[in-house]
Amino acid sequence: MVYKTKRDAPVTLMIVFLILLIQVDAIVPFVLGNMRISGSIIFVLLTLLNVLIIWSFIDLKYVLKEHRLIIKAGLIKYQIPYEKIDKVIQQKKLWSGFRLIGSRHAITIYYRGGWGHAVISPKDTEEFIQQLKEKNSNIITAAKSN
Repeated sequence: MVYKTKRDAPVTLMIVFLILLIQVDAIVPFVLGNMRISGSIIFVLLTLLNVLIIWSFIDLKYVLKEHRLIIKAGLIKYQIPYEKIDKVIQQKKLWSGFRLIGSRHAITIYYRGGWGHAVISPKDTEEFIQQLKEKNSNIITAAKSN
């Protein structure tokens, strides 16, 4: 089952601001008129970085497969086996852990190995958590903590 990310204005604005900031840095050599080979290389690299950021933000989804949760964002693909998931907590915390989110309203999945926890924001949080619990009945869920 595939769950798209929930999106909200503050996170989207933050991503747009980041993209604009990076692109302004890429364009500065053109504006200053001292365009060299190094300026062209920087422009291409920063523009590619922006393409990757946009792709990751647009293609952000969480896939529940038979034996694992897959978190996918552009080129990033991270897998967490269900049996390694210990706890799921709903929270409103943007700045902690491995985050691939589009909203401030997120859930943190604690698991053994890897990063130790992942912060994600599926559109239908309740259904997503229920599906996770069906895959692993030992998962502990907790109420929102801010």
